[in-house]
Amino acid sequence: MYGTSEHVKNQIKETEETSKKINESRNQYRLAAVRASVLFFVLNDLAKIDPMYEFSLQWYNDLFKASIDDSKLAKKRSKGRQKQMTTSKRIRELNNWHTESVYKTICHSLFERHKLLFSFLICAAILKQDVKIIPEEFTFFLRGGVVLDRKKRGPNPCVDWLSEEAWDNISELDKLGSAFAGFSSSFEQQSSEWQEWYQSDMKGGLPPENLEFPGDLMTKGTECEKQFRRMLIVRCLRPDRVNYATTRFVSETMGEQYTQPPPFDLSETCKTSKPHMPVIFVLSPGSDPTQMLTDFARDKKIILTQVALGQGQAPIAEKLFNEGVTAGNWVLLANCHLSIQWLPTLEGMIMSLRDRKDVHPKFRLWLSSDPTPKFPIALLQSSIKITTEPPRGLRSIMLRMYSYIPEDKFNRMENKRGGGGLCNKPDQYRNLLFALTFFHAVLVERKKFLTLGWNIPYAFNDSDFLVCDNLLRYYLNENEETPLEALKYLIAQALYGGRVTDEIDRRLLGVYIEQYFTPNTIHVKNCPLSQNRTHYRVPPPGRYDSYIKYISSLPPPGADPPEAFGQHPNADITMQQEGAKLLLDTVMSLQPRVTGKKGQSSEAFVLGMAKQLEKRLPRPFDKDAIDKRLEKDLSPLKTVLLQEVERYNVILFTIAKSLKDLQDGIRGLIVISSELETVFESLMRNKVPSTWKKGYYSLKPLSSWMTDLNDRIKQLQTWSETGPPRVFWLSGFTFPNGFLTAILQTYARVNAAPIDTLGWEFIVQREEEKTLSGPPKDGAYIKGFYLEGAQWDVDNWYLDEPLPMQLYCEMPIIHFKPVDGKKAKDKGMYACPVYRYPIRTGPRENPSYVISVKLRLPPVTTNSMKSSPSFWIKRGTALLLSLSN
Repeated sequence: MYGTSEHVKNQIKETEETSKKINESRNQYRLAAVRASVLFFVLNDLAKIDPMYEFSLQWYNDLFKASIDDSKLAKKRSKGRQKQMTTSKRIRELNNWHTESVYKTICHSLFERHKLLFSFLICAAILKQDVKIIPEEFTFFLRGGVVLDRKKRGPNPCVDWLSEEAWDNISELDKLGSAFAGFSSSFEQQSSEWQEWYQSDMKGGLPPENLEFPGDLMTKGTECEKQFRRMLIVRCLRPDRVNYATTRFVSETMGEQYTQPPPFDLSETCKTSKPHMPVIFVLSPGSDPTQMLTDFARDKKIILTQVALGQGQAPIAEKLFNEGVTAGNWVLLANCHLSIQWLPTLEGMIMSLRDRKDVHPKFRLWLSSDPTPKFPIALLQSSIKITTEPPRGLRSIMLRMYSYIPEDKFNRMENKRGGGGLCNKPDQYRNLLFALTFFHAVLVERKKFLTLGWNIPYAFNDSDFLVCDNLLRYYLNENEETPLEALKYLIAQALYGGRVTDEIDRRLLGVYIEQYFTPNTIHVKNCPLSQNRTHYRVPPPGRYDSYIKYISSLPPPGADPPEAFGQHPNADITMQQEGAKLLLDTVMSLQPRVTGKKGQSSEAFVLGMAKQLEKRLPRPFDKDAIDKRLEKDLSPLKTVLLQEVERYNVILFTIAKSLKDLQDGIRGLIVISSELETVFESLMRNKVPSTWKKGYYSLKPLSSWMTDLNDRIKQLQTWSETGPPRVFWLSGFTFPNGFLTAILQTYARVNAAPIDTLGWEFIVQREEEKTLSGPPKDGAYIKGFYLEGAQWDVDNWYLDEPLPMQLYCEMPIIHFKPVDGKKAKDKGMYACPVYRYPIRTGPRENPSYVISVKLRLPPVTTNSMKSSPSFWIKRGTALLLSLSN
């Protein structure tokens, strides 16, 4: 009996020791579980960026299990490793393997613009979990410095080269912690060194993110903290370099492989797919995977059946599906977004495959769809997603267009009769075809410049080019002389122009076709097609491979010089700034509520901001008192004043009520509604709540917007008390077109002239506002214009090239003088469009376009391109009434 008792005790003791060892080993692997959960929540956030980025937990579990197995196999295959690996090293290798596996797998499902974002989300999530970056610094990187009242901020010591917005960020960064103590004062002490750093890449040197900072910065903290703080300084001074700095940070912290997305391989995707796991091509404008899939199926010797979904196509799709399941065919259902209501039925058909025994192992289902939030989530989560995008860069687009031209026909164009895809004027055809290809590539790629490219982004696609190619051959075959005018009209106005709805964009289209389709294109050897004389010339007529060789020698994707599009190098900076803003705003939108200030809750932060905003909010106007004061004034301008007062009163009452209710809600006195929740989130992120922008649209952050609102109210207050100002600030009107119409009405009444016959003469004033003695006899002096894509030469008084990094130039006062429409001057002038804000289209109910102001061009000189309006049209030169900062 005693022996049995001792035996049981020993067994219990051994069990406890074994259990302890198991728990210790299990806890060691907790780090792998934490890393896996961190990555899954990053994937979960992607659905907030695009509705097609859905991934199931089951799919993720399978991926994690595969990472465990694959990392073991990699260990066995590697040579020169130790036979025994410590647990900590095994966990480290598993984490690295799984993280990279997640990155590579998901990259195929992401659009190009989201791949750096995904890399940074992974990097930031891991570093925050490991407590390697300071939360307040991370929040500052996303939101920047918030300065509600610049009067309380120190003066900008480098006003000649440093923007006020940059100085806001520098002033706030100085307060962030001891690591940045004295940061703002270094700009007073080392102004020239900072300017040299700031402009380094513009002078042919290294980009600023790769240079050391002036002074003793970056001496505190870990290496990771130093690298992240470098990004904070780049974000303050050179926001256009944020994406490059982010790429460098991810590369140095995680590894270079996280900044180099893996190339897409359809065969690898096919290997991982299963009969019950469809492959979804997520489409983007100008992309179509049909030909790629058709060629792939032909190489695999598999029958591909397809149908484009739409009204009445569901029965055909079901028939092809059922036939493919049993026969082992591949089935492509294109444009699923056009049959959203039928997709749940398709989902049920796919789910039933798991239980069917007649499913052929070679059967595969391929789907294509535009991104849509209505796509069934379960179907997205159970599928493999592949994004398809058109090629980027002029070279890639041109090579793709030439791939549609049969090489044998191109080489034997010498057919006197033409027809059959041939042309009886081979040399002319080859030159004009190259010009057409370049024309198409420029139109497609120009959208990368955003508002400086097109007012509205258009989905020009391959079919536009192919139709124009057929048209070109037909007209050359049917006419003795080359009908350039007919071709230019049909290509630019009818075919490509059929997609263009904006008049300013249509004007640009006409400029391009006039530049590329000229007699010089046909007759001049190596005729240049752009301002960049190194590349982009029409090669001499030759065989097909000579054109492919020439196009292949052009700059690679991402390296096309702005001059190829007729743009200034500053256009690249604008593009990069917008890209950085998109990255930061997107990451910020995914973050939990954080203030960026240590020890302060989000509620306390918003409550304090609401109080500050309430103090700065102007009082509403007394409209009745203003109306009574001006009762003898019967001019149209009085009507404009009263209408503006009424609109601004609505805005002021809305803001006041929102701020009061928000403060009561935070204190628990009232229930916070969904509208107040939106206001709360906006104030947290220094954004203007959407309900506050109903009176007039603005892209400014909340701090700048409040200053702008006060300036607008001040103009109307002064006007209502002392009469019309000498110089009107056009940006301060909610409806500037109404004000301009009132000016014309006033002139028409005084001069008894029909208003519909009147036009404008625009006289740029040399005098400053303080030296003007009074308003003009006719019309009005107007200020508040910012010139984008050019600068105003104050010495010669005409348009000129902007300086490096000069994105905007403040225009002098312009005299808007009503004149007889027939007397308006056009020669030597550029009709410069005026927009209310940087987005040049705006919503339908509140369009951005106001008027076109005619500005003086440089005098015509030898080889002077700047004296032609087309030069500035290609630049996208415009006047803006407000900026985004």
